[in-house]
Amino acid sequence: REGNQIIPTQWIEVDKAEHKRRKDGPYIPPEFKSRLVACGNFEKTKGIRTDSPTADLEAINLLISWAACNKLRLKSADIRNAYFQGKQIDRLIMLKPPRTGLPGEIDLEDAALVARVPIYGLKDSGRGFYKELRDKLVDAGFKVNRQLKALYTYAESGKVKAMVCSHVDDLLFAAMPGYEHILQPVLDKFVVREVN
Repeated sequence: REGNQIIPTQWIEVDKAEHKRRKDGPYIPPEFKSRLVACGNFEKTKGIRTDSPTADLEAINLLISWAACNKLRLKSADIRNAYFQGKQIDRLIMLKPPRTGLPGEIDLEDAALVARVPIYGLKDSGRGFYKELRDKLVDAGFKVNRQLKALYTYAESGKVKAMVCSHVDDLLFAAMPGYEHILQPVLDKFVVREVN
C-alpha cells in the first residue's frame, strides 16, 4: 500500500555431489542444498552499487609468491552463508515468499518477508558481504592494496607479516611464524565452514 516493490523469491536446489558421479563409477550419495533466492532482476531501485572486488590472478600469484619465498603454509577458509553475514541493507527489501512456501509456515499468500541483510539474488548482495569483510580485516590491522582491492596485508615496521586474498566467500591467506593469530579475530566474526 505504501508503494514498496515486493520482489519474488524461489528455492534453488542443487546436489553438491553431482560432479563426483561417473557413468560406471561407485555410488555417491547426494548432498542436497536448498537456498532461498530473491529474483533481483525484478528489482527496480536505481543507483545501487553492485561492484564487489574479488581476488584476480595477479593478487593470488602475489600471495602465493610471498608465501613461497618465506616458506609459509597457505591456508584457506570458506565462509558459510556469506551474504547473510554482510552489512545491513540501507533500504527496505520486501520479498514475496516462494510459491512452494517456507518450512513451518502455514498461509503466506498475502504475506511479505522483510530482508535486513543481503540475500542471494539481490544486485548488491556481493558488495554487502565484501564491505563487511573489508571492515573486519581493516579493524584487525590489515591494509587494503591500492590496486588489488581484494588483497590485504598486515605489516609491522614496513615488513609484511600476513597476507589475505578474498574471492567472494573464500579466503586464501598466509602468515609469518608468530603472526598466525592475526586473522583469527576476523574468522571468529563470521560463520566459517572450514579452514584448511
